[in-house]
Amino acid sequence: MSAFNYNYAIVSRIPNSFKYSGQQYSSKYEKESEIDVEKAREEHRQLIETLKKCEVRVIELQEEEDYPECCFVDDCAVVIGATALITRLGQTTRQGEVAEIRKVLKDLKFRIVEIVDPDAIVEGGDVLFTGKEIFVGLGQGRRTNERGASAVVDAFPEYNVTPVRIDGQVQLKSLVSMAGKDIIAVGNSQNANRVMQQIRQVAQYSYRILKLDNDKAANMLYVNGRLIHRTREEIGDRSYSVLDEKITYAKHKIQLSEIEKSGGVLSNLVLFLKKTSLPKEIVSTITSRDVTMYSEVNFM
Repeated sequence: MSAFNYNYAIVSRIPNSFKYSGQQYSSKYEKESEIDVEKAREEHRQLIETLKKCEVRVIELQEEEDYPECCFVDDCAVVIGATALITRLGQTTRQGEVAEIRKVLKDLKFRIVEIVDPDAIVEGGDVLFTGKEIFVGLGQGRRTNERGASAVVDAFPEYNVTPVRIDGQVQLKSLVSMAGKDIIAVGNSQNANRVMQQIRQVAQYSYRILKLDNDKAANMLYVNGRLIHRTREEIGDRSYSVLDEKITYAKHKIQLSEIEKSGGVLSNLVLFLKKTSLPKEIVSTITSRDVTMYSEVNFM
């Protein structure tokens, strides 16, 4: 399997209840102006159009009002090659989100791995696959714990899996993400710098580092030789200029100013898959969650 080459992308529509999401994680979002769900849906529609430009087939799940954060599909599974680890979310009110993701992955004939340890919790947003190895972020609160990291080890024995410590309740991929083959983008917060220092110390392979002016800019999606990132207005002139200068392959910008009020980031919204043998169709058996198919440079 060639890393970061995909032919499917799973997304989920945004429910009306989304306007209440994200407030449990940080006081930063508790007093934020109420989320405009229609604006958030328009941002999500633009993301879907961008994914299609990146030559992936989009599987769009129907929104589920019982799960305000159901659009954050990346938290629900870790998919590498033919294996899909179904995660266990620490927030019990979100745990039902994984059911339809599991169903779609089964329909696509992935090898499904379930977590058997009742004390393990892991979110996909804390699992960074570099194409060669895996880093798992261990934060505070109801995110990912050491037993969850062990579940990742068990699911993907062919890769080196290394935990890294994170301050607070942010996810690993909100601080660092893949910006290309062997290129790790990193933000400029103390938290991001500490995480990157750990990665440098424990990584089994060498990576080029794309240093950006803020953490928001460092969260991006690399798919099929293209980079999806946030707009200049959202990440600032300095970070945007670095992307313009250093990234020579195709780039697509996405605005997520409304969706980010929930505390979510760009990488939360998409679960990428690679299947070499494609089924003719995917049929959901869960009536509440229907499925729609659409067809070396030094950066330091």
